[in-house]
Amino acid sequence: MQTTIFDNYRKWVQDQTMPKGKRAVLLASLDLFAQHGYASTSTAQIAQQAAVSQATIFKYFKTKQDLLLAILQPIIENLIPQYRDDFLPKINQFATLPTIVHFIVSDRYQFIKANADAMIILLTELLTNDTVHHQFFAMIQSSQPLFMQHVVPALKKAGIHADLDLGAVIRTIVGQLMTYFFQQRLMPNIPVDEAHDLQLIEAQIIRAIEK
Repeated sequence: MQTTIFDNYRKWVQDQTMPKGKRAVLLASLDLFAQHGYASTSTAQIAQQAAVSQATIFKYFKTKQDLLLAILQPIIENLIPQYRDDFLPKINQFATLPTIVHFIVSDRYQFIKANADAMIILLTELLTNDTVHHQFFAMIQSSQPLFMQHVVPALKKAGIHADLDLGAVIRTIVGQLMTYFFQQRLMPNIPVDEAHDLQLIEAQIIRAIEK
């Protein structure tokens, strides 16, 4: 598969030059792993949804773990870094804490929504899969210089609480966004006003990190 930069995993799979059966397996796995979890999804279920045989799955992926990594590696190695490299330098154009927080919340939440199934799989596998955990945190570690270059100066200039370090700020923002994201996934029948909800999240973050 090609390793070009992309911003949506499902669209990327659709655009790749690969056998039709392989594409069907990847997309079926994306759906089923997100809905039921990697451990609870069998290759028989994947084969049925992809309309292929189990032999076809193992023709392209030696193991079920290889299939999982075929989904997650492009996300960790291309999708997240590409968004990181495009996103972080833009923070410098905002001068106040409310505008910085609004940009981060709105931009990051749209990214999460655009890749909802992939994010569900990644976040659940981070807790149990050593290979995924290692690859993801290697990417996070390599991102630290960019955060220190762009995010830290902007936040300090905007006026965050002096006792907070970058990790605390990130945990506050990510915690709020992911809680809201999972709330919608777990309770899809509850009506939401996304614009209003994100405004409330921004206000909560600002209260938590401002001086």
